[in-house]
Amino acid sequence: MTSELKVFNQEEINSLIPHLESLLAELETKHEDFRKLQDELFFEELLEDSEPSDIRIRQLEETLLKLEEQIQKICELGCLLRHPEKGLVDFLARKGEDWIYYCWRRGEKQIQFYHTLRGGYLERQPLDLSSQSTNA
Repeated sequence: MTSELKVFNQEEINSLIPHLESLLAELETKHEDFRKLQDELFFEELLEDSEPSDIRIRQLEETLLKLEEQIQKICELGCLLRHPEKGLVDFLARKGEDWIYYCWRRGEKQIQFYHTLRGGYLERQPLDLSSQSTNA
């Protein structure tokens, strides 16, 4: 599941946010479906002391495939899905001469933070939104 990273500017990211919100909501639903089916199979196996049927295993595999396809849709945008459950997404960018990641979390209305390539969510820094430009 490899997609090529794109170099983004703030305006591009902000325009993608509504679509990304929708994709992440679908991903959350598919993930819940997978967990529910996985739990059902586990308890069926535990309570009935038997292996799950081929049909149930196929359902689990199909659900997992849908989950993977949804993740791929997000990655095809050129961003990095860092934490699907929290909705953390990084976007490669330039800040002056430095390479950075713009860091977005589901629910944020626009891009507001960045971090170094080696940093992460806990190290994100606020952008100066008063002078927002195409390359921060």
